[in-house]
Amino acid sequence: MPLSSAQMVDDPADFYDRLREHGPVVRVHLDGEVPAYLVTGYKEVNQVLKDGLRFTRDLGQWSITPAELPPGWPLQPHTVRRQNMLHATGQEHVRLRAAFRHSLGKIGRGHLSVIVRTAADQLIDAFVDDGHTDLVSRYALPLPVAALGRMFGFPPEEATRFQRLIPALLNGGEDALDANTELTEIIATHVSRRHADPRADVTSGLVEAGLSPDEVNQTLWLTITASVGATTAWTANSLLLLARLEETRGDLRGWLRDIPGVMAEVLWDHAPVQQLIARIATADVVLDDTSALIPRGSLVVPSLAGANLDGAFDEMRKASAYEDNGSHVAFGNGAHECPAPEEARVIVQGGVDRLWTRLPDIHLTHPAQAVEWGDSILTRMPKHLSASWDPTQAHHRGEALAHAPTGDR
Repeated sequence: MPLSSAQMVDDPADFYDRLREHGPVVRVHLDGEVPAYLVTGYKEVNQVLKDGLRFTRDLGQWSITPAELPPGWPLQPHTVRRQNMLHATGQEHVRLRAAFRHSLGKIGRGHLSVIVRTAADQLIDAFVDDGHTDLVSRYALPLPVAALGRMFGFPPEEATRFQRLIPALLNGGEDALDANTELTEIIATHVSRRHADPRADVTSGLVEAGLSPDEVNQTLWLTITASVGATTAWTANSLLLLARLEETRGDLRGWLRDIPGVMAEVLWDHAPVQQLIARIATADVVLDDTSALIPRGSLVVPSLAGANLDGAFDEMRKASAYEDNGSHVAFGNGAHECPAPEEARVIVQGGVDRLWTRLPDIHLTHPAQAVEWGDSILTRMPKHLSASWDPTQAHHRGEALAHAPTGDR
């Protein structure tokens, strides 16, 4: 079956349930009729993610060569072999992952929290007096871009371009390849800049860790695209839950829930990264008695969204919805799980909490209007999120916060 965003975004739980009627592994065609195997079962996705011997990140073992891919294939940037921790295996993967974790020490989580709050206040100040805004284009996207831009040391004018480039790259449309070219050029320029002028940022940390220029370039490409895409989707879907449901806002006001609980619910129901592109089967594999045979050399796509919405694990999902116990697979699993989940949490929680603190009466401008979802099969988030609030109350609240002791702001 063809795999396209239109099939999965409106009601993903129903979509994956119908797929699982044919088993936890389904043969699909990605854009351009590129064959792949989509894995949607919770148990089976975890098997694929943890079994690095049978399902490798080494795309050089794919039975389809780059020359055999359709010209201009929009998913091509995600299937190119790169010198970064995502595509490395064994000791090479350990070395590159350790270098990245070392580089994060250049920006401590306390410093990152300050960066996020400062960026959040600047963005909110720009629209608070209007009484309404699109929370995706004016907050959920520019906030992570600003924070991550600071983390990696990009000049603001370069980081701002990520707001256009990353969505184009992740949506997989006709602009994807051009966006990838422009992003690659920005990164290469910045890496050269940091070789000549190191600073207290993550890019300089990668250089100091002894990575080659190409390894630094490819590591930045990976972390920027993955981080911007995931944190934007996580933020946008958390804000949607906040603005759409009075029940959620009431629970927050009554201390029956907190922002981390809202974020945990989103990780289960709206995994920031929906599908992982991809693993390669190193042998003919059958995951269980109901699975289709996955031939050696096949492209295997673990569906994080499908796994988290697997009805066979509903009780575990419901029990975890209000406290993130980590049993979801939103951050992946195994050796290649997300290397910076806590940094992502600092960015998203800082942004959502600050908006809620300053605009506690926020609500959807058109609550009866259906949500229009984005076009990407890699991330799922609203295209737009029109929200409103009382600007007079927001102004008074902002003044009160500005004069409050630092710990109460």
